[in-house]
Amino acid sequence: MELKFVAAKKPEAGDPIVQRRHRLVRRLDQQISLMKSAADGMLPRTSWAWMDEKGIYFLPIKYGRNSIELQKGMFAIQCDHIEDVGQGLTAIRAMVLQGDFDAQLQKASTEIRSKFSKK
Repeated sequence: MELKFVAAKKPEAGDPIVQRRHRLVRRLDQQISLMKSAADGMLPRTSWAWMDEKGIYFLPIKYGRNSIELQKGMFAIQCDHIEDVGQGLTAIRAMVLQGDFDAQLQKASTEIRSKFSKK
């Protein structure tokens, strides 16, 4: 392999939008890993997904402890099978990297920070 030298330096402060995206992508990667290890339809305890009494899975996307609003008034994705949960997480991961949820992440981040402000 030939080394390619460039005059690039790491920025001192990162873009907050990109930081929020990467923070959520790291959590999505953890959830995808959990779904791959899910055995016999049993969801791990730390999974975001949950199953109702009819056997339908629901997948909220969480930023911090709060679910983000995926569409107007919609806070979860409905999945018929446990395999669909992993596919849903992968699709959401791609959307986050494209910036589709930047407004929702900004709102969630502002709400989280407001809880720590001095009153």
